[in-house]
Amino acid sequence: MIRDSTPADTHAIAGLIRGLAEYERLAHEVVLDEAELRAHLFGERRYAEVVLAEADGAVVGFALFFHNYSTLLRKPGIYLEDLFVLPEHRGAGHGKALLARLAQLAAERGCGRLEWSVLDWNEPSIAFYRSLGAVGLDDRTMYRLAGDALTMLSRTQRSPSAIREATSSDAHAIGELLRGLAEHHDGPASEFEPDEATLRAHAVGRGRYAESVVAVDGGAVVGMALFFHNYSTFLGKPGIYLEDLFVLPEHRGAGHGKALLAHLARLAVERGCGRMEWRVVDRNEPSIAFYRALGAVAMDEWTVFRLAGDALRALAEEPLG
Repeated sequence: MIRDSTPADTHAIAGLIRGLAEYERLAHEVVLDEAELRAHLFGERRYAEVVLAEADGAVVGFALFFHNYSTLLRKPGIYLEDLFVLPEHRGAGHGKALLARLAQLAAERGCGRLEWSVLDWNEPSIAFYRSLGAVGLDDRTMYRLAGDALTMLSRTQRSPSAIREATSSDAHAIGELLRGLAEHHDGPASEFEPDEATLRAHAVGRGRYAESVVAVDGGAVVGMALFFHNYSTFLGKPGIYLEDLFVLPEHRGAGHGKALLAHLARLAVERGCGRMEWRVVDRNEPSIAFYRALGAVAMDEWTVFRLAGDALRALAEEPLG
């Protein structure tokens, strides 16, 4: 049986998180506190949600997830942070049922896709995910900024570039920046068309699904960063995930990109976040060199998988058992 979690499940969820860490050979990274976990999952500011698998009245598996956001789709998504079933209960369909429940939630909430990351050595899981129609985003690498590097960036002297939270009046400028970002990735043939009303509701300022800040030079918006909170169960802390960072080509080299990142680093520290993360297309060598210079570390051993379209709809129609 698949069900939503309640505060009374906090201890069981913590046990499953530790079990997952042992399976992934990362038990040394777990520093979560159960009281904080309860607050983060069920408190006034919820950073993530959990659904549970039960067998004979006992919790045997869990999926912990949160909403991410795609500016190109103009839709939220669901990001699966953790999926784990106790070893003695594998093979009974609990893992697939948990994923099917997330696919159902994605359909109910108007999400465009379901994503998660997998360690490259975990071949059984990768084969399972591919059988569901999930596609590995092999051309992108996750970068992470944490610890001293995050603190140092947060203390970067404020630059002449004015960074501020975006407002409703910035929706048009942000839309044009996103158009530029799409063309940067896909060339002039990009078919991306910003929808200002949707963008304003979802991601301008502190939107429903994401937040945005802008870089201003000479009174004009010349760059932006769009981000949302993710969550690390091993750290027991929220993080900041940078979805989009873009500066107009004619304004590059003036420090706007670094100023935007430094602003996010300060927000991360102020909000008690454990790290900042983002993905980079592997061919984008100038950006990769820039991020490494800031102390960001490539998570080379992880691959992001994505389920969308017909495959996502098909999984949503699977019985939950």
